[in-house]
Amino acid sequence: MDGKSAGPATFQEWRQHHYETERQYARQILETPKGSDERRQLFQQAYSDVIGNIIENYNPGAGETNYTDTVVGIVKSLLSSSRKHTAKIFDLGCGSGHLLVALAKDGYDGYGIDVSQASIVQAKQDLSPFAKSEHVQHGDILDYNPPTNFDVIVMDNVIEHLVPDETSDILAKCYEMLDREGYLVVLTPHSFSGPHDISKYFVPFGSKAEGFHLKEFSFTDMNQFLMHAGFQEVWGFPFHPRLLGKYHLTPKPSEWAARKSMILEKVAQHGPFPKLLRLGRTSARMVTALAFPTVAIGVKRISGTSSNGGSSM
Repeated sequence: MDGKSAGPATFQEWRQHHYETERQYARQILETPKGSDERRQLFQQAYSDVIGNIIENYNPGAGETNYTDTVVGIVKSLLSSSRKHTAKIFDLGCGSGHLLVALAKDGYDGYGIDVSQASIVQAKQDLSPFAKSEHVQHGDILDYNPPTNFDVIVMDNVIEHLVPDETSDILAKCYEMLDREGYLVVLTPHSFSGPHDISKYFVPFGSKAEGFHLKEFSFTDMNQFLMHAGFQEVWGFPFHPRLLGKYHLTPKPSEWAARKSMILEKVAQHGPFPKLLRLGRTSARMVTALAFPTVAIGVKRISGTSSNGGSSM
């Protein structure tokens, strides 16, 4: 497969090519042995050499999320103003560095890693006026040797791209990389309103993703993975923080909101909720954003202190 070939001519043909390519790579990646060189090579080729080139050919910029302001708001809500100039933030799957640039402009010390060499080259270039560009690296998180412990680690629309048999290992690595009282912030599309990858244009609503979303999560799924990785607490949000984005406000995360989300997810599988979710992607996304958003915070508390949540709006 070669993402640099002449390829299709129209947008729809490019989208079809994108879907077929992701589906083929996803199937091959899932079939490779855990930890094998074959899997790493496929992952590297898929994200660095093929899919990025395909997207840039027909839909430039579509590979980046637009959650930067939301994530910056969450980070600020978790850290007191006194920690601002000493806090170290790590972006796992940093892409071309949009979040790290935004955090650097606000005075935070940012680090990052990504499997795409081209993205890291861009991140280093964009970061150089504001921060130490050597803080971002190309590579595999499981091989990463952190130069310091971090106050916050962010996974913004990354966990769904992980190979399921490696997810627990990667979350455990994040736990180890955090400071004694640190936070892992995970944002991901909700499985109830999926699929959310390129396959959403080709398979029925509610089907399993066939592209690079190797597993889509509910909040309950994320809670289980985070607790298994060692986090002492998991916080959720009463509704998706992005809903208040234009007002530059961040709702308060808490264990209560996490419990609420998991209870409502159970309810959503019975009664009137399934009918609402079956109305279509738009209605399903609105219900999940309001009732049980898949934005979770794993809280590491080695000191044994406790809290009811982050800082309020």
